[in-house]
Amino acid sequence: MKKIICFGDTVTEMGLSLEYGGYVARLSERYIRRADVLCRGFAGFTTREAIDILYSAVLKEHPDVAIVSFGIHDSVLSEHKDHVPPEEYKSNLQEIISRIAWSGAWMIVATPPPVDERITRIRRMNLTARYVEACHEIGIEMQVPVIDLFDMVQKEPDWKETCMLDGIYLAKRGMGIFYDSLIPQLDKIKPLDRMKRLSVEGL
Repeated sequence: MKKIICFGDTVTEMGLSLEYGGYVARLSERYIRRADVLCRGFAGFTTREAIDILYSAVLKEHPDVAIVSFGIHDSVLSEHKDHVPPEEYKSNLQEIISRIAWSGAWMIVATPPPVDERITRIRRMNLTARYVEACHEIGIEMQVPVIDLFDMVQKEPDWKETCMLDGIYLAKRGMGIFYDSLIPQLDKIKPLDRMKRLSVEGL
């Protein structure tokens, strides 16, 4: 069977949540008996920690497809201990993508989502936008598709109430946007109806 790895921070870890319509859980259902969907989500991690665990979390699994989503924690204000400057974030993400791509996997990158500045005190929209821009630059430079959660979520009416939890993470509607945007990209790589469904003859 094929392997799809979702590698990311808190949004990815929450992607297993059935309560919030997690995108990882929904992908697992979509690809049942066709591909193993592995969640490698690490709450609180930045791209610095992601590089440290890249081999054990992703590379040794030899995935066919990897969905990479980091940036929520990198993009906190500079006085916060978790802050990773945008230039370093871009460099880290380039290394992550390069190493996964060299392993033979197809890649999809997702930007960090927007933030509700009314609630969060250590994040700002204009700063988050710089990390989103870095993702797009990488997408162009490395020819990797980019899911722009930052832009798509903001297009939703009342997005701060309908798409976000605690002003930072994705609620059910936000997770739905993520999932819906992934499917066309995944189907470009390997259409579902062309993937072998594991079965026993006659069943």
